[in-house]
Amino acid sequence: MTKLQSVILKARKLVVPSPEEEARLDQVAEKVIRKVEAAASLFREVTGVILGGSFAKGTWLPAGTDTNADIDVFVKIAREVDGATFESIGLKIGREASRGYRHGKKYAQHPYTEATVDGVKVNIVPCYDVGPGEWKSAADRSPYHVEFVKRNLDEEKRVQVRLLKRFMKTVGVYGAEIENEGFSGYAAEVLVHNNGGMEGVLRFFADLKPVGETLLSLRDPIDDDRELARAISKETIARMMLASRSFLDGPELTYFTGIKRRARRALAERIYVLRFDHRRLSEDTLWGELKKSTKQLVRYVEERGFEIIRASAASNDSDRSAIMLLPGTEHLPVLEERVGPGIEMRAEVKKFLSKNRGRSELVWAGDDGRVHILQRREHTELGELLAEVCRSEIEGVGASRELAIAIRRNGRIVSGRGVREEASKERWLDQGVEAFISDTIGTD
Repeated sequence: MTKLQSVILKARKLVVPSPEEEARLDQVAEKVIRKVEAAASLFREVTGVILGGSFAKGTWLPAGTDTNADIDVFVKIAREVDGATFESIGLKIGREASRGYRHGKKYAQHPYTEATVDGVKVNIVPCYDVGPGEWKSAADRSPYHVEFVKRNLDEEKRVQVRLLKRFMKTVGVYGAEIENEGFSGYAAEVLVHNNGGMEGVLRFFADLKPVGETLLSLRDPIDDDRELARAISKETIARMMLASRSFLDGPELTYFTGIKRRARRALAERIYVLRFDHRRLSEDTLWGELKKSTKQLVRYVEERGFEIIRASAASNDSDRSAIMLLPGTEHLPVLEERVGPGIEMRAEVKKFLSKNRGRSELVWAGDDGRVHILQRREHTELGELLAEVCRSEIEGVGASRELAIAIRRNGRIVSGRGVREEASKERWLDQGVEAFISDTIGTD
């Protein structure tokens, strides 16, 4: 037996649930299905209630893996129902079925109900009762995904899916949420189907070559028009490629139990952190706004001459967040040269001069046939520019409206030794900074 085979054999024991745990979840699932069916019976628009997700497919991971089984229940609604009624019926059924349990409203393409029943997270999701290719909502494919996995993945292949999920979770590429932009559970199932097993999937990624601008193509087997990889970031795919190569070159059980990334802690004092509190937001909404605002802040700063090597966001997934910047330049000279249009472009030259002459120290025609202006910078220190952003310039940055309001109200810049001090007070920020300054797995 090779070391690779030995490690995978040991890992199997970590990913297969015990009969007791499976029986407990069966009981919870049956209870939830009965409650949803009872609530759904009040609506003539409902055509059926089915169990979905990884539990229904037999690809869920046991407790203690941070990817514990969710029980997904899909409420099928007649296709002719309009969108507003569809959402209303779905939420009413979810609310009634989860009465007596902690529950709330979550959002994907449309709202659904999330509840905790006997310690198990339950999602009650409406979908349209449509045929293949007639999709009206993102959830409509889910019942067909369950059928596909049950039909095409035998018991051994489902174990392989569990192994792959645990590997992906450990190396940090699992999770389709916008925060992660990683591999969904269904993507893992399709990868195992396409490549024969977990080892085949890792070898596929280890040797992956881009085709044009596309790094990975992964078609949905039940919908040829749907590209599963579209929701997966290139960074995530690259990390999966590096981790796959690293594991195949030196297999260790730590790839399934917890592998430590090398943190470059000295870099913490080079980071600039924009820290702010905001209104409580759902995770999907929050991370969409954080990612947009981070990109816009980087663009704004770089347009003013500062180089940003790396940028990311961190959050407690509710009401406290931060944007982290690792600059290549923190200080700029007082004077900067601006190169304008060619002399022959009469109207453009006039506009360029009119816009920039007020701060000019020198204006000249260069030997390249273009107009040049030497002018004083408004900001020569990155910290000053970021502080100004917090005080008065955030609306001009292009950050999302919700976060811009919060940053204007209480945003503050933390840098140098203050980053460590701030991170020591809040676990979510400490974890965010640690991940930001750590090497990617597979680069050692």
